[in-house]
Amino acid sequence: MNDLNFNVFNIIILIGIILGFLFSLIILFNKKLNTKTNRFLILTILALSFSNLQYWFIDTGLIPRYKYENNTILFIPFEFLILPFFFLFIKSYLNRKIDELKSIYLFIPFVLSIVYLLVRNLIHHDISIIKIFNTVVEYISIFFSIAIIILIFKLLSVYKKEHQFYDKHNVEIKTNWLSRILNIGILLCLIWFISLSLTKSFYKSGYYYLYPLWIGMSILIYWIAYTSIKQKKLYQQRKEIRKKTSLVIEKTTIIKENKENSETSSKIHSLLIDTKLYLDPSLSLKILSEKLHLSEGYISQLINKSFKQNFNDYVNLLRVEEAKKMLINLEYDNYTIVAIGLEAGFNSKSSFYTAFKKHTGKTPSEYKKEVRNL
Repeated sequence: MNDLNFNVFNIIILIGIILGFLFSLIILFNKKLNTKTNRFLILTILALSFSNLQYWFIDTGLIPRYKYENNTILFIPFEFLILPFFFLFIKSYLNRKIDELKSIYLFIPFVLSIVYLLVRNLIHHDISIIKIFNTVVEYISIFFSIAIIILIFKLLSVYKKEHQFYDKHNVEIKTNWLSRILNIGILLCLIWFISLSLTKSFYKSGYYYLYPLWIGMSILIYWIAYTSIKQKKLYQQRKEIRKKTSLVIEKTTIIKENKENSETSSKIHSLLIDTKLYLDPSLSLKILSEKLHLSEGYISQLINKSFKQNFNDYVNLLRVEEAKKMLINLEYDNYTIVAIGLEAGFNSKSSFYTAFKKHTGKTPSEYKKEVRNL
Protein backbone atom coordinates (compact mmCIF):
# COMPACT_ATOMS: atom_id res chain seq x y z
CA MET A 1 0.00 0.00 0.00
CA ASN A 2 3.00 2.31 0.51
CA ASP A 3 3.61 2.27 -3.24
CA LEU A 4 0.19 3.71 -4.04
CA ASN A 5 0.28 6.82 -6.22
CA PHE A 6 -2.27 9.45 -5.14
CA ASN A 7 -1.96 13.06 -6.24
CA VAL A 8 -4.09 16.12 -6.98
CA PHE A 9 -4.53 15.16 -10.63
CA ASN A 10 -5.86 11.64 -10.18
CA ILE A 11 -8.11 12.90 -7.37
CA ILE A 12 -9.65 15.39 -9.86
CA ILE A 13 -10.02 12.51 -12.33
CA LEU A 14 -11.73 10.39 -9.65
CA ILE A 15 -14.19 13.21 -8.89
CA GLY A 16 -15.09 13.32 -12.59
CA ILE A 17 -15.62 9.55 -12.60
CA ILE A 18 -17.89 9.71 -9.54
CA LEU A 19 -19.88 12.57 -11.09
CA GLY A 20 -20.34 10.46 -14.21
CA PHE A 21 -21.78 7.58 -12.23
CA LEU A 22 -24.01 9.93 -10.19
CA PHE A 23 -25.40 11.62 -13.31
CA SER A 24 -26.13 8.22 -14.83
CA LEU A 25 -28.03 7.10 -11.72
CA ILE A 26 -29.99 10.37 -11.56
CA ILE A 27 -31.08 10.05 -15.19
CA LEU A 28 -31.84 6.33 -14.83
CA PHE A 29 -34.07 6.68 -11.77
CA ASN A 30 -35.81 9.91 -12.77
CA LYS A 31 -39.01 9.09 -14.68
CA LYS A 32 -38.98 12.39 -16.58
CA LEU A 33 -35.34 12.04 -17.62
CA ASN A 34 -35.26 8.31 -18.32
CA THR A 35 -36.01 8.46 -22.05
CA LYS A 36 -34.60 6.51 -24.98
CA THR A 37 -32.42 9.48 -25.92
CA ASN A 38 -31.05 9.87 -22.41
CA ARG A 39 -30.33 6.15 -22.15
CA PHE A 40 -27.84 6.58 -24.98
CA LEU A 41 -26.47 9.52 -23.01
CA ILE A 42 -26.10 7.28 -19.94
CA LEU A 43 -24.15 4.74 -21.99
CA THR A 44 -21.88 7.51 -23.32
CA ILE A 45 -21.17 8.86 -19.83
CA LEU A 46 -20.60 5.37 -18.41
CA ALA A 47 -18.17 4.51 -21.22
CA LEU A 48 -16.25 7.72 -20.47
CA SER A 49 -16.31 7.03 -16.73
CA PHE A 50 -15.27 3.37 -16.96
CA SER A 51 -12.50 4.24 -19.41
CA ASN A 52 -11.05 6.71 -16.92
CA LEU A 53 -11.70 4.40 -13.97
CA GLN A 54 -9.66 1.45 -15.14
CA TYR A 55 -6.74 3.72 -16.05
CA TRP A 56 -7.15 5.36 -12.64
CA PHE A 57 -6.85 1.98 -10.87
CA ILE A 58 -3.61 1.25 -12.69
CA ASP A 59 -2.21 4.78 -12.26
CA THR A 60 -2.83 4.79 -8.50
CA GLY A 61 -1.37 1.30 -8.12
CA LEU A 62 -4.58 -0.28 -6.81
CA ILE A 63 -4.15 -2.65 -9.75
CA PRO A 64 -0.39 -3.22 -10.16
CA ARG A 65 0.76 -2.23 -13.62
CA TYR A 66 2.75 -5.41 -14.16
CA LYS A 67 -0.49 -7.41 -13.99
CA TYR A 68 -1.87 -5.40 -16.89
CA GLU A 69 1.33 -5.71 -18.92
CA ASN A 70 1.50 -9.47 -18.30
CA ASN A 71 -2.15 -9.91 -19.29
CA THR A 72 -3.29 -11.22 -15.92
CA ILE A 73 -6.21 -8.82 -16.13
CA LEU A 74 -8.51 -8.05 -19.06
CA PHE A 75 -8.23 -4.40 -20.01
CA ILE A 76 -11.54 -3.42 -21.66
CA PRO A 77 -11.17 -0.79 -24.43
CA PHE A 78 -14.08 1.45 -23.43
CA GLU A 79 -12.72 4.20 -25.69
CA PHE A 80 -14.22 2.25 -28.62
CA LEU A 81 -17.68 2.67 -27.06
CA ILE A 82 -17.72 6.38 -26.20
CA LEU A 83 -18.22 7.88 -29.67
CA PRO A 84 -20.57 5.15 -31.03
CA PHE A 85 -22.94 5.67 -28.09
CA PHE A 86 -22.63 9.45 -28.46
CA PHE A 87 -23.44 9.13 -32.18
CA LEU A 88 -26.62 7.20 -31.34
CA PHE A 89 -27.46 9.79 -28.68
CA ILE A 90 -27.17 12.58 -31.27
CA LYS A 91 -29.38 10.70 -33.76
CA SER A 92 -32.04 10.15 -31.11
CA TYR A 93 -31.67 13.73 -29.83
CA LEU A 94 -32.32 15.06 -33.35
CA ASN A 95 -35.32 12.73 -33.71
CA ARG A 96 -33.60 10.69 -36.41
CA LYS A 97 -34.55 7.07 -36.99
CA ILE A 98 -31.90 4.68 -35.71
CA ASP A 99 -31.24 1.68 -37.92
CA GLU A 100 -30.31 -0.99 -35.37
CA LEU A 101 -28.68 -3.24 -37.97
CA LYS A 102 -26.43 -0.47 -39.34
CA SER A 103 -25.64 0.68 -35.78
CA ILE A 104 -23.93 -2.66 -35.12
CA TYR A 105 -21.11 -1.62 -37.47
CA LEU A 106 -20.17 1.15 -35.02
CA PHE A 107 -19.22 -1.45 -32.44
CA ILE A 108 -17.09 -3.70 -34.66
CA PRO A 109 -13.79 -2.10 -33.47
CA PHE A 110 -14.80 -2.74 -29.84
CA VAL A 111 -15.67 -6.40 -30.54
CA LEU A 112 -12.45 -6.96 -32.52
CA SER A 113 -10.35 -5.40 -29.76
CA ILE A 114 -11.99 -7.66 -27.15
CA VAL A 115 -11.28 -10.71 -29.33
CA TYR A 116 -7.69 -9.55 -29.73
CA LEU A 117 -7.29 -9.12 -25.96
CA LEU A 118 -8.75 -12.55 -25.23
CA VAL A 119 -6.47 -14.23 -27.77
CA ARG A 120 -3.52 -12.26 -26.45
CA ASN A 121 -4.20 -13.50 -22.95
CA LEU A 122 -4.17 -17.10 -24.16
CA ILE A 123 -0.95 -16.73 -26.12
CA HIS A 124 1.95 -15.39 -24.07
CA HIS A 125 4.15 -12.98 -25.95
CA ASP A 126 7.12 -10.86 -25.08
CA ILE A 127 6.04 -7.76 -23.11
CA SER A 128 7.73 -5.44 -25.62
CA ILE A 129 5.60 -6.89 -28.44
CA ILE A 130 2.47 -6.52 -26.31
CA LYS A 131 3.31 -2.87 -25.67
CA ILE A 132 3.65 -2.26 -29.41
CA PHE A 133 0.24 -3.85 -30.04
CA ASN A 134 -1.28 -1.77 -27.23
CA THR A 135 0.11 1.41 -28.77
CA VAL A 136 -1.22 0.43 -32.20
CA VAL A 137 -4.67 -0.17 -30.70
CA GLU A 138 -4.58 3.27 -29.07
CA TYR A 139 -3.71 4.96 -32.35
CA ILE A 140 -6.53 3.09 -34.07
CA SER A 141 -8.97 4.24 -31.38
CA ILE A 142 -7.85 7.86 -31.89
CA PHE A 143 -8.52 7.78 -35.64
CA PHE A 144 -11.74 5.82 -35.10
CA SER A 145 -12.93 8.52 -32.67
CA ILE A 146 -12.11 11.28 -35.18
CA ALA A 147 -14.01 9.37 -37.91
CA ILE A 148 -17.13 9.17 -35.71
CA ILE A 149 -16.83 12.88 -34.83
CA ILE A 150 -16.76 13.70 -38.56
CA LEU A 151 -19.90 11.57 -39.06
CA ILE A 152 -21.64 13.50 -36.27
CA PHE A 153 -20.61 16.84 -37.80
CA LYS A 154 -22.16 15.70 -41.10
CA LEU A 155 -25.33 14.67 -39.28
CA LEU A 156 -25.57 18.12 -37.66
CA SER A 157 -24.89 19.81 -41.00
CA VAL A 158 -27.74 17.93 -42.69
CA TYR A 159 -30.06 18.78 -39.80
CA LYS A 160 -29.20 22.49 -40.02
CA LYS A 161 -29.84 22.55 -43.77
CA GLU A 162 -33.21 20.89 -43.28
CA HIS A 163 -34.12 23.49 -40.64
CA GLN A 164 -32.59 26.61 -42.16
CA PHE A 165 -36.04 28.08 -42.67
CA TYR A 166 -38.37 28.96 -39.80
CA ASP A 167 -41.30 26.60 -39.30
CA LYS A 168 -43.93 27.88 -36.90
CA HIS A 169 -45.19 24.32 -36.34
CA ASN A 170 -41.85 22.75 -35.45
CA VAL A 171 -39.23 23.89 -32.97
CA GLU A 172 -35.66 23.67 -34.23
CA ILE A 173 -33.35 21.83 -31.85
CA LYS A 174 -30.33 23.91 -30.87
CA THR A 175 -27.13 22.18 -32.01
CA ASN A 176 -24.41 24.76 -31.29
CA TRP A 177 -23.60 23.16 -27.94
CA LEU A 178 -23.11 19.80 -29.68
CA SER A 179 -20.66 21.37 -32.13
CA ARG A 180 -18.69 22.80 -29.20
CA ILE A 181 -18.52 19.38 -27.54
CA LEU A 182 -17.33 17.82 -30.81
CA ASN A 183 -14.64 20.48 -31.15
CA ILE A 184 -13.46 19.63 -27.64
CA GLY A 185 -13.54 15.95 -28.63
CA ILE A 186 -11.19 16.69 -31.54
CA LEU A 187 -8.93 18.66 -29.18
CA LEU A 188 -8.83 15.70 -26.77
CA CYS A 189 -7.96 13.35 -29.66
CA LEU A 190 -5.11 15.71 -30.55
CA ILE A 191 -3.92 15.72 -26.92
CA TRP A 192 -4.18 11.93 -26.92
CA PHE A 193 -2.09 11.70 -30.10
CA ILE A 194 0.56 14.09 -28.76
CA SER A 195 0.67 12.21 -25.44
CA LEU A 196 1.35 8.91 -27.23
CA SER A 197 3.75 10.29 -29.82
CA LEU A 198 5.77 12.83 -27.83
CA THR A 199 4.98 13.23 -24.13
CA LYS A 200 5.08 9.50 -23.30
CA SER A 201 8.85 9.33 -23.96
CA PHE A 202 9.52 11.79 -21.09
CA TYR A 203 8.07 9.41 -18.47
CA LYS A 204 9.77 6.09 -17.77
CA SER A 205 6.91 4.92 -15.56
CA GLY A 206 3.37 5.89 -14.68
CA TYR A 207 0.62 7.42 -16.76
CA TYR A 208 1.40 11.08 -16.10
CA TYR A 209 1.51 11.78 -19.82
CA LEU A 210 -2.21 10.94 -20.04
CA TYR A 211 -3.31 13.24 -17.18
CA PRO A 212 -4.37 16.13 -19.51
CA LEU A 213 -6.51 13.69 -21.52
CA TRP A 214 -8.16 12.15 -18.45
CA ILE A 215 -8.85 15.50 -16.80
CA GLY A 216 -10.30 16.76 -20.11
CA MET A 217 -12.55 13.70 -20.25
CA SER A 218 -13.65 14.27 -16.64
CA ILE A 219 -14.72 17.83 -17.51
CA LEU A 220 -16.43 16.55 -20.66
CA ILE A 221 -18.45 14.03 -18.62
CA TYR A 222 -19.93 16.83 -16.51
CA TRP A 223 -20.53 19.16 -19.47
CA ILE A 224 -22.26 16.55 -21.64
CA ALA A 225 -24.52 15.38 -18.81
CA TYR A 226 -25.50 18.83 -17.55
CA THR A 227 -25.87 20.58 -20.91
CA SER A 228 -27.82 17.79 -22.63
CA ILE A 229 -30.43 17.69 -19.86
CA LYS A 230 -30.64 21.49 -19.81
CA GLN A 231 -31.03 21.73 -23.61
CA LYS A 232 -33.62 18.95 -23.74
CA LYS A 233 -35.66 20.71 -21.05
CA LEU A 234 -35.38 23.99 -22.96
CA TYR A 235 -36.53 22.27 -26.15
CA GLN A 236 -39.58 20.76 -24.41
CA GLN A 237 -40.50 24.16 -22.94
CA ARG A 238 -40.22 25.83 -26.34
CA LYS A 239 -42.52 23.18 -27.86
CA GLU A 240 -45.14 23.89 -25.19
CA ILE A 241 -44.81 27.66 -25.65
CA ARG A 242 -45.09 27.26 -29.44
CA LYS A 243 -48.35 25.33 -29.02
CA LYS A 244 -49.80 28.03 -26.76
CA THR A 245 -48.79 30.97 -28.91
CA SER A 246 -49.98 29.30 -32.13
CA LEU A 247 -53.49 28.95 -30.70
CA VAL A 248 -54.01 32.68 -30.51
CA ILE A 249 -52.69 34.90 -33.29
CA GLU A 250 -53.34 38.50 -32.43
CA LYS A 251 -52.17 41.67 -33.99
CA THR A 252 -49.78 43.82 -32.02
CA THR A 253 -50.17 47.57 -31.73
CA ILE A 254 -46.69 48.47 -30.63
CA ILE A 255 -46.04 50.77 -33.58
CA LYS A 256 -48.65 53.34 -34.53
CA GLU A 257 -48.31 54.40 -38.13
CA ASN A 258 -48.30 58.12 -38.91
CA LYS A 259 -49.44 60.00 -41.99
CA GLU A 260 -46.00 59.80 -43.56
CA ASN A 261 -46.03 55.99 -43.65
CA SER A 262 -46.52 54.79 -47.16
CA GLU A 263 -48.63 51.90 -48.32
CA THR A 264 -45.45 49.86 -48.74
CA SER A 265 -44.28 50.41 -45.17
CA SER A 266 -47.74 49.37 -43.99
CA LYS A 267 -47.38 46.27 -46.12
CA ILE A 268 -44.03 45.49 -44.50
CA HIS A 269 -45.47 45.95 -41.03
CA SER A 270 -48.52 43.82 -41.82
CA LEU A 271 -46.39 41.05 -43.30
CA LEU A 272 -44.25 40.85 -40.18
CA ILE A 273 -47.17 41.07 -37.74
CA ASP A 274 -49.90 39.03 -39.44
CA THR A 275 -47.63 36.14 -40.37
CA LYS A 276 -45.51 36.44 -37.20
CA LEU A 277 -42.48 36.54 -39.49
CA TYR A 278 -40.45 38.34 -36.81
CA LEU A 279 -40.45 35.10 -34.80
CA ASP A 280 -38.05 33.62 -37.36
CA PRO A 281 -34.54 33.92 -35.81
CA SER A 282 -32.97 33.85 -39.28
CA LEU A 283 -35.10 36.73 -40.61
CA SER A 284 -33.03 39.16 -42.66
CA LEU A 285 -33.48 41.99 -45.13
CA LYS A 286 -32.75 39.52 -47.91
CA ILE A 287 -35.61 37.20 -46.84
CA LEU A 288 -37.96 40.18 -46.52
CA SER A 289 -36.98 41.56 -49.93
CA GLU A 290 -37.64 38.17 -51.56
CA LYS A 291 -41.11 38.01 -50.02
CA LEU A 292 -42.00 41.60 -51.00
CA HIS A 293 -40.13 41.60 -54.33
CA LEU A 294 -38.38 44.81 -53.35
CA SER A 295 -34.70 45.66 -53.02
CA GLU A 296 -33.01 45.37 -49.63
CA GLY A 297 -31.86 48.98 -49.80
CA TYR A 298 -35.36 50.28 -50.49
CA ILE A 299 -36.88 48.28 -47.60
CA SER A 300 -34.12 49.47 -45.26
CA GLN A 301 -34.78 53.11 -46.21
CA LEU A 302 -38.53 52.71 -45.70
CA ILE A 303 -38.10 51.18 -42.25
CA ASN A 304 -35.69 53.93 -41.20
CA LYS A 305 -38.04 56.64 -42.44
CA SER A 306 -41.34 55.16 -41.25
CA PHE A 307 -40.36 53.60 -37.94
CA LYS A 308 -37.36 55.76 -37.02
CA GLN A 309 -35.02 52.79 -36.50
CA ASN A 310 -32.98 50.34 -38.53
CA PHE A 311 -34.20 46.92 -39.61
CA ASN A 312 -32.56 44.95 -36.76
CA ASP A 313 -33.86 47.29 -34.05
CA TYR A 314 -37.34 47.29 -35.60
CA VAL A 315 -37.54 43.48 -35.70
CA ASN A 316 -36.02 43.14 -32.23
CA LEU A 317 -38.60 45.57 -30.88
CA LEU A 318 -41.35 43.30 -32.20
CA ARG A 319 -39.63 40.34 -30.54
CA VAL A 320 -39.21 42.17 -27.24
CA GLU A 321 -42.91 43.01 -27.22
CA GLU A 322 -43.70 39.34 -27.88
CA ALA A 323 -41.48 38.34 -24.95
CA LYS A 324 -43.07 40.98 -22.69
CA LYS A 325 -46.53 39.54 -23.32
CA MET A 326 -45.32 36.11 -22.22
CA LEU A 327 -43.36 37.42 -19.22
CA ILE A 328 -46.43 39.11 -17.73
CA ASN A 329 -48.74 36.19 -18.51
CA LEU A 330 -49.13 33.77 -15.56
CA GLU A 331 -49.61 30.89 -18.00
CA TYR A 332 -45.91 31.10 -18.89
CA ASP A 333 -44.59 31.05 -15.32
CA ASN A 334 -43.40 27.45 -15.62
CA TYR A 335 -41.07 28.28 -18.50
CA THR A 336 -37.59 29.70 -18.25
CA ILE A 337 -36.87 33.23 -19.47
CA VAL A 338 -34.42 31.80 -22.01
CA ALA A 339 -37.14 29.57 -23.52
CA ILE A 340 -39.44 32.59 -23.78
CA GLY A 341 -36.73 34.65 -25.46
CA LEU A 342 -35.98 31.96 -28.02
CA GLU A 343 -39.67 31.55 -28.82
CA ALA A 344 -39.96 35.32 -29.24
CA GLY A 345 -37.56 35.04 -32.16
CA PHE A 346 -34.10 35.56 -30.67
CA ASN A 347 -31.43 33.02 -31.58
CA SER A 348 -29.54 33.13 -28.28
CA LYS A 349 -29.80 34.16 -24.65
CA SER A 350 -27.25 36.95 -25.07
CA SER A 351 -29.01 38.55 -28.07
CA PHE A 352 -32.33 38.40 -26.19
CA TYR A 353 -30.98 40.05 -23.04
CA THR A 354 -29.10 42.73 -25.04
CA ALA A 355 -32.14 43.70 -27.12
CA PHE A 356 -34.50 43.60 -24.14
CA LYS A 357 -32.23 45.87 -22.12
CA LYS A 358 -31.89 48.25 -25.06
CA HIS A 359 -35.64 48.63 -25.65
CA THR A 360 -36.87 48.55 -22.03
CA GLY A 361 -33.89 49.64 -19.96
CA LYS A 362 -34.30 46.50 -17.85
CA THR A 363 -33.36 42.84 -17.98
CA PRO A 364 -36.23 40.37 -18.61
CA SER A 365 -36.09 39.29 -14.94
CA GLU A 366 -36.24 42.90 -13.71
CA TYR A 367 -39.12 43.69 -16.07
CA LYS A 368 -41.09 40.61 -14.97
CA LYS A 369 -40.57 41.40 -11.29
CA GLU A 370 -41.50 45.08 -11.72
CA VAL A 371 -44.69 44.37 -13.68
CA ARG A 372 -45.81 41.66 -11.26
CA ASN A 373 -45.35 44.03 -8.30
CA LEU A 374 -47.57 46.75 -9.77
